[in-house]
Amino acid sequence: MTDKKPKLVHLSQPQRATLEGLSNRRPQLPTDPIRDELVTLGLVVKQGAKWALTPTGKKVLAASSNRRNSGGFSV
Repeated sequence: MTDKKPKLVHLSQPQRATLEGLSNRRPQLPTDPIRDELVTLGLVVKQGAKWALTPTGKKVLAASSNRRNSGGFSV
């Protein structure tokens, strides 16, 4: 049993806000460098004209949501 615990990705505040925005289906800009970073991390994927979270992205978002107000950031 050599199951390694999956390493949680630490996102910057703009990355986390973008991830939350994608999960809430907010309208997306055609070009977004932060979203492109999330794509390279494998957290989001383009589905037609929309963007969707991958299972990994959902886990990262769920893990970071309990720290939502820790940085003095609130929606």
